[in-house]
Amino acid sequence: MRQMTPEFEEKPVEKNQDDRLEMKSLSRRERRKYKKEKMKSTMEGMSKSEKFKYILYFYKEALIIGSILLVASILLGRSIYSATRPITISYVVLNCVNQMEFNMEPMRDYAKSIDKYNGYQIKCDTNVAIKKDEYTQDYESNANSQIYINFLTMCTADYYDVVFTNKEGAFYCATQDVFYPIDKYLDEETYEKVKDRIYVAKDMNGVEQQVAIDISDTEFAKSLNLGYSDILIGFAGDQQDNHDRVNEFLKYLFP
Repeated sequence: MRQMTPEFEEKPVEKNQDDRLEMKSLSRRERRKYKKEKMKSTMEGMSKSEKFKYILYFYKEALIIGSILLVASILLGRSIYSATRPITISYVVLNCVNQMEFNMEPMRDYAKSIDKYNGYQIKCDTNVAIKKDEYTQDYESNANSQIYINFLTMCTADYYDVVFTNKEGAFYCATQDVFYPIDKYLDEETYEKVKDRIYVAKDMNGVEQQVAIDISDTEFAKSLNLGYSDILIGFAGDQQDNHDRVNEFLKYLFP
């Protein structure tokens, strides 16, 4: 049987009945004093190494709790900081063929080029698949209906600035009035730069609208590795912040 080292033979947490009764009758200040004196008498004759080990043992519960609280505070602080940083851009990618191969570097390069990388956040979602054979079904018969509901909810809440998509996704967004018409959304100067790239599709009422911009031939779009060549962008947020971030992004794409 293993023998306990001498310095731990008397465990500070183990008190006899007299100790407990005596401690109960003391005030908080007197208890602290009593504990200190008891610890001091126990450590008498110990080496520095033994004293250090004994102190660690004596305060182990307080040290463990303190460490847990410290780690929790750090994680909470980081979460709060991450959530409250200003947004460089918020975007979603529809129908990304392979999310593992999606390249985020072009968006990081964009943030750095406009000096909105450090201290800012880029919000990104690549887990939205919009398929014609699914969205033409009733929600009850569509196994992935929750994805569509979540996507539409986020768009309605003006969460996304930019939606990257192929024509299949753009057609769906047009029929659900997700995209704001390009000719009404952009300022005149920005619209002039993209008017030859407009993608037209019918809205919910069957009326043709300028719903997206074709950026397929840009190096930025090609480097994203979306898995398709017909790359369009549409705009789903209608708050002033959404407009500002979209205009800044388009000025970067089409200087």
